[in-house]
Amino acid sequence: MDELERLCAVLVSAGATRLQRIDGNAMDAGIIVMADPEGNEFCLD
Repeated sequence: MDELERLCAVLVSAGATRLQRIDGNAMDAGIIVMADPEGNEFCLD
């Protein structure tokens, strides 16, 4: 998740919005849900 948090910070500085962080389990690190400046949602995973 550390790498996703770094990428999230870069995207926020470029105009994206962080919506939600969903932590994973032993099999999955988790995701960060974001939106671009037009409101389109996407996930970092």
